[in-house]
Amino acid sequence: MLRRILIVMAFLPLGAVAQTDAVDITAAFIRGGAVIENLKVVRISDVVLILGKTNDVRKAERASHIATALGYQRVANLIVIRDDATDDAAIVYTGQRQLELEPALEGCRFRVDSNLGVIRLTGSVRRDLQSDLAVAILARVDGVKAVHPDLVLR
Repeated sequence: MLRRILIVMAFLPLGAVAQTDAVDITAAFIRGGAVIENLKVVRISDVVLILGKTNDVRKAERASHIATALGYQRVANLIVIRDDATDDAAIVYTGQRQLELEPALEGCRFRVDSNLGVIRLTGSVRRDLQSDLAVAILARVDGVKAVHPDLVLR
């Protein structure tokens, strides 16, 4: 039986027996000084994939240097470089739109402002429950880190 397995393996291309499982090596990059939001580093065979988000190009470049220092030669740095102003504009647009589309918030007035994903919500509501609903809706918007309501009851 063992002889058959060895014969079959001899005819397989080298890539067919190479490691294909992803191995999480994120901890090594954190120890190496990588400071990236949602950092995830995996090794598949001899390729290292670096994933995450940052608004600092130098931090993304540092992650590649860490990979080289750890001895990896084939590195795919897929870190997304964000533009915070663009992210905040998208948060404001999406948040404002979601509030406008919610039937239970009809008659309320809202102003949504965002700074680095932290929302300041101002305006007026008719009932306290509407304030809670507005905060919950905004908290679900992609990129929102916190919501600070400053709403008046009218």
